[in-house]
Amino acid sequence: MAEFTMSQSLAIDQIPDQPGTFVSRTLPQRLGNSAPIAYGGCTAGLAVHSACKTIDKPNFHIYSVLGTFLGPTRIDRHVTCRVTRTRDTKTFCTRRVVASQEMDDGSERTCLDIFVNFHVLEPELLRYSASPMKSYGAGPEDPAATTKSSDLAHRLVKEGHIPQTQADKHTEMFALSEKLIETRHCLAGVSGQNFSGLAKNITTTQHQLSIPERTSAEWMRLRRPLSNEAEYAAALAFIMDGALSFLPLNLDKKNFDDVGACSTLDFALRIMVPGFKLHKWHLRERRTIAAAVGRSYSESRLWDEAGNMVAVENQSCIARPRPDQAKARI
Repeated sequence: MAEFTMSQSLAIDQIPDQPGTFVSRTLPQRLGNSAPIAYGGCTAGLAVHSACKTIDKPNFHIYSVLGTFLGPTRIDRHVTCRVTRTRDTKTFCTRRVVASQEMDDGSERTCLDIFVNFHVLEPELLRYSASPMKSYGAGPEDPAATTKSSDLAHRLVKEGHIPQTQADKHTEMFALSEKLIETRHCLAGVSGQNFSGLAKNITTTQHQLSIPERTSAEWMRLRRPLSNEAEYAAALAFIMDGALSFLPLNLDKKNFDDVGACSTLDFALRIMVPGFKLHKWHLRERRTIAAAVGRSYSESRLWDEAGNMVAVENQSCIARPRPDQAKARI
């Protein structure tokens, strides 16, 4: 079977005689979900890729994506992205992209509505960026500070923290990520100790901290280089969406079994610098900021190996308790 790559996952084709209208080349894929619903980062990546395809000016680079998920994306049909040129000036370009799918009755159902902004490359007055909240070792190859998902699962099963069936289910649910992205979990982060909340009985080294002070982190790189800046922008949207909606659960010794609904409502992705190459190692640190009245607000930040901040994504997510449980605050 041929290898499935990030480039294939986010590939789009323009529909003939329909300028600004693109369709996904492959069916959207699920990730972290056993239901027949596609990963939100896949839909966002397709929409961002479509917006980038309409930028025909030199030296313009993506710097923000503001989006609202309006409904689930189904995995049994292609995604259509319609791009509207909202702004084209000497300095800025803005595109609105509506991603939708055709239903069985012929109607169109909107999945995602985003605005994508581009800025011409300008001389800089300032250059600085925040550092990660915690230290995560010497880098992705540091055996004392990082671990692969498979090794972490094997150890937790061996130590009796999780059953093999649960580890196997996790592997199945996150198979797409394993195909596309090489990941090293940071052992100093919460998810690197409790395996994204699966090992709920483990008291992590951050347990004494308040929930907003706790973090999870991982080193990541694409398994294959991409062809151009538009593909890397799409891949960034794919990566930065990952694991934020259920992060508050992981940080509070909970997992999927403890929630009635947990998914992204809206997001803001900010890109700090152009020219990022996601096939090289990057550190992603995740934290949650607040939760109340059935919603959570969390953040993911990304740095390259030199410590330069590449991007930040914030998300508001639904965090609804199970119907059979009393209302609880995360």
